[in-house]
Amino acid sequence: MKDKTDPASGFFWLIFSVFASYQSYQLGLGTLHQPGPGFLFFWTSIVTAILSVAVIVISLSKRPPEEAQQPAFAKKNVTKIVLVLISLFFYALLMEPLGFIIVTLVFFIVLLGMIEKKRWSFAVLVSLIVTVVSYLVFEMALQSQLPKGLLTFLRF
Repeated sequence: MKDKTDPASGFFWLIFSVFASYQSYQLGLGTLHQPGPGFLFFWTSIVTAILSVAVIVISLSKRPPEEAQQPAFAKKNVTKIVLVLISLFFYALLMEPLGFIIVTLVFFIVLLGMIEKKRWSFAVLVSLIVTVVSYLVFEMALQSQLPKGLLTFLRF
């Protein structure tokens, strides 16, 4: 018997994201260089809508793998959840003194390499890509001021 919770949650988030995108559009989007009050909420709801459609399509098109049928709070999963929460705590705690670049890079290496047990070469490569792209988006494109931390001597 197929699990009905994935399509139901997908439809819920699709309806929610359509509502949120409409409301945020009413607030005003502005431009990329001068975003309005609804800019971030609008694009976040668009991404949520796309992801919810993907959940709906995947859940209706094929049977989930056996691994996905494990209870969410199995011992293995609880350990991962706790490790991710501890990592997030230290991510937030060390952001200001060490800086965005160092902490984000180490955070993703820990998540991928130690918690998810991916190959170290893969973990480092993905961590570098995520760090560089997020830095370019937030610091360069959106001109937000990310903490520099130990890298204040660099001018970038």
